[in-house]
Amino acid sequence: MILAALAADAAGGKSFRTFRRIDGNPDIEILHLWDESGDSFELLAPATQLGVAEQAQLVATIGAVRKVANELPFATPELVGQTSDEDGNRVAVFTLLGGDEPDLARFTPGGFSASIGKALASIHSLDPAVVRESGLPELDATAILHGKVAEVDRIAATGKVPSGLLSRWEKALEDVALYRFHPTVIHGSINQDSLRLTGQEISGVTNWSQLSIGDPAEDLRYLAGGALQTTFEDTMLHYNSARPAADENVATRAHLLAEIELGSWLVYCLDNPDQGDLENAQAMVNELQDQLDAGTLRPLRAAGFIGLGAAAASASAAAQPAAEPEVENEPETMAVDSDVEEPDFLSSDSASDELF
Repeated sequence: MILAALAADAAGGKSFRTFRRIDGNPDIEILHLWDESGDSFELLAPATQLGVAEQAQLVATIGAVRKVANELPFATPELVGQTSDEDGNRVAVFTLLGGDEPDLARFTPGGFSASIGKALASIHSLDPAVVRESGLPELDATAILHGKVAEVDRIAATGKVPSGLLSRWEKALEDVALYRFHPTVIHGSINQDSLRLTGQEISGVTNWSQLSIGDPAEDLRYLAGGALQTTFEDTMLHYNSARPAADENVATRAHLLAEIELGSWLVYCLDNPDQGDLENAQAMVNELQDQLDAGTLRPLRAAGFIGLGAAAASASAAAQPAAEPEVENEPETMAVDSDVEEPDFLSSDSASDELF
């Protein structure tokens, strides 16, 4: 009731009729509310000092996203109003997006892959100034690579991940060409909780707290690890069509990140023991090693840009001697050796609670 009263104070003019408390984040209290028209909202109130920082980050990221909302082909949350609780902490009310959560196992190439490919391309095509002006994080390719090397080192230190997988990841991270890309605006937490569907269309994207400038492959990781391989391939065709400037190795990095995420999930489960989660995490890592032994995992080698360019030039010259050739990156990006399906429940780097 106290939270509902704070919501009424923050969203002046709104008359909330029903509400439901949402558990799961120890640092922020969450209340979902509905007004007399049936519109839904979400109140977020810090419960700890860490929650205070999360709340401030939320307000900053939502503010940045709203500045470019007209450039995105889907709905985004909107800050409705703010107030303060009895401790002086900022309490915020946001619009709550409707729609269904995706079940990646259900989608074959078609409407969903076309919609999400275009949606992610629209995020990665945003002007980085919107992030910089809001003081949000920005990493270059070198810093991103170093971060992934450190992540694999932490995984290796557990002694629970087979040496074959560790060697595969380390060799990929040693391939400098794989990490030759221009960082873009990224959502940073694309997963089943952040996507909203109407039919097979992406109608909304929420959970924007990790908005930053970074590796676009981070936003493709969820699909690389959880979607049918043919669906991922189709997504990348639509993504590259909507974003011709995409680097040719973004799909390969997405697969690499999806694999490393399994190791990081195991690390999390070891640090936060739950016997069921720990057994499942170890089983998934072992299954990935089995796939590696069977030769069914996608190669993690960087594409040869010069080779692709030369091939395209030769083909174009043979057909139209006077025409200037174009370099097409999609064929190499789409070179996949197997129909690898990996778990789609892993939705964040540390399995932490994320909002907007």
